[in-house]
Amino acid sequence: MNEQHRVRRLLSGLAIPLMILVGIGLARAQTETGQLVGIVMDPNGAVIPGATVTVKSVVTGAERRTTTDQMGNYVVTNLLPAVYEVTVEAPGFAPAKRRVQVTVGSRVALDFTLEVGRPVEEIEVIAEAGTLVNTETQTIAQVIDSRKIVELPTLTRNPYALVITAGNVSPADPTGRGVGVAINGLRAAGTNVLLDGAANNDEFVAAVGQSIPLDAVQEFSVITNNFTAEYGRASAGIVNVA
Repeated sequence: MNEQHRVRRLLSGLAIPLMILVGIGLARAQTETGQLVGIVMDPNGAVIPGATVTVKSVVTGAERRTTTDQMGNYVVTNLLPAVYEVTVEAPGFAPAKRRVQVTVGSRVALDFTLEVGRPVEEIEVIAEAGTLVNTETQTIAQVIDSRKIVELPTLTRNPYALVITAGNVSPADPTGRGVGVAINGLRAAGTNVLLDGAANNDEFVAAVGQSIPLDAVQEFSVITNNFTAEYGRASAGIVNVA
């Protein structure tokens, strides 16, 4: 009995750190990737449960599938920043297809209204759904996408030097290297810099920890207000690089 008790205590002791590590991994994944949420309805506004939602990356061709719940809602998480083609299918309705851009750390809403029709029919919206207005959270952020990263001038080719192009952001590094930023007039120590979901801060000098090449950055977002709990220690704002 004593031996069994010791084994149980040992397993319990190992389970707690393992759960903490898993939680950290999930938190990192949520900050570097985006989410796609929405509701699927018929022309009368009634929800359609059990509809198949396929999300396909236009860049890589990788696909993710899910189904709507009893309330017609769907959620697709851990999407890397990219343009996605979203197709919704349900028995008795014509499939619908739309394109949407998912940015780093974003939560994008994309609702569908399916028309009654045969499965061979398909309704496709060529234009990409706009994502400039965030209707899902109160977070205030600005995304610097790959096009801006290429076109904006930078003498040092340091991607972090482009952070100051966002609103309410100013350089806090007196050397001009562009590695320390103050958001909303607060101290640079209150800015949390994330690289692929992990903290990238030099706490001793309140600056970026690891420098990275400009060509290695796909996009980044600068979150200045109302950021959510998964961003942790930040008191001024977040620079989220992917």
